[in-house]
Amino acid sequence: MTNGTQWRSWFINDRWFRDLPALLQDSLLTGMRQRRVTPGKSIFQRGDPAPGLYALLTGSLRINPLKPQQADMPPAEGYRPFWFGEASLFDDLPATHDVFAQDAVILLHMSHAPLKQLLTDHPPLWRHFRELLGRKLGLAVPALEDITLMPTEERVAFRLLMLAEAYGEMDRSVRSVPLSDMASNRCLGLSAEVVKRVLGAFAERQIVRRDHDLIHVLDTEWLRETALHRLTGAGA
Repeated sequence: MTNGTQWRSWFINDRWFRDLPALLQDSLLTGMRQRRVTPGKSIFQRGDPAPGLYALLTGSLRINPLKPQQADMPPAEGYRPFWFGEASLFDDLPATHDVFAQDAVILLHMSHAPLKQLLTDHPPLWRHFRELLGRKLGLAVPALEDITLMPTEERVAFRLLMLAEAYGEMDRSVRSVPLSDMASNRCLGLSAEVVKRVLGAFAERQIVRRDHDLIHVLDTEWLRETALHRLTGAGA
């Protein structure tokens, strides 16, 4: 059995993968490489280049919290396969989290550059990654060219959700976002001054709390409802 055949058998019951067109299925199966990581070792760390796409096959991961006093939070269990890293496709920025192996894990990985090239060559494939991210965020993710056309407040809400919710059920305990991670021209297209002004308005409404260079998200449902206002039909 070739690796591609074996991996296809692992993915056959995954709803996202099963619904992909054959071109994207085959590209992932041939382009992904297996990684085995021992307990406690890093998958990638905050600040590393955009991580690309991962599929967790066995074991569990730890999404490292920002605050040291939260380090004893219990590890989150993923689904099989659990896809992660796709948010980097939407902002092209370095990794925003530390991800470690909680126990021995087996993953498949396709790096950022070939995946982006595939999407450049075949733009209709973007919608499948919008769907994958949208399931975690709980909203319809718009096409890249439409994000910066959204009203200012909705763009900031969407960006905060991307940073706080892109790991889905793996990362429900961490709701602190560094202000520096907000700076994405692709997701915002706003000046730093405008972003700070909107965040200040969010803080006044107790949606977030500012703590020096950290943004603590207090009300993810409000952010989701705000982003949903214009995005409900945008991801179709």
